[in-house]
Order: sequence, then structure tokens, then C-alpha cells
Amino acid sequence: MRLLVDATTRISPFSALQSVLRAHGFDADNFEFEEHESGFAELLGGSGRILAVKCRSSGEERLYATGADSAWLGAFMMDLGSGHFGKLPRSAA
Repeated sequence: MRLLVDATTRISPFSALQSVLRAHGFDADNFEFEEHESGFAELLGGSGRILAVKCRSSGEERLYATGADSAWLGAFMMDLGSGHFGKLPRSAA
């Protein structure tokens, strides 16, 4: 999966997460996503936004800083692959 954008385009975290979940065989409807403002903009790469991802079936919730210089999507993919949100579906393993 490739997400191609120029430097001025902001990828919607929700769209990116749903695409990653579908690509790995997960049901995107089993996840809740919520983005919040944070008072730590200078620590979070300038955006000051936190993305909360919760798996409904397991109850697992993780937080990711979504700044332009953040590796939040890679961190989410590592958490997904490590089983933090449940086992990878057989078709994706």
C-alpha cells in the first residue's frame, strides 16, 4: 500500500488507519478513532494532535502523536503486527 501526497496535503489519519486495517484483513468497524488537541505541540512535532485508536473487541487503546514529522502510522502498523489489537487474521498472516 502506498499513500502518495505532496508536501502540502494532509492525509486524514482516519482514512490511513482504515486502509491499513483493511490491507491487513482487520474489520475497520471493530475500531474507534478519535483525534484530540494536545497542549504539547512543541513536543509532538508542531501539530499538537493526539490520535486515540481503540479496538472494540479487545478493549485495547493506543495513543499516537500525528504531527507532520511523526511516525505515527508506522507505530500503529507495528502495534497492529505485534498483536496489540488482537491476532492478525489468517488471510493477512
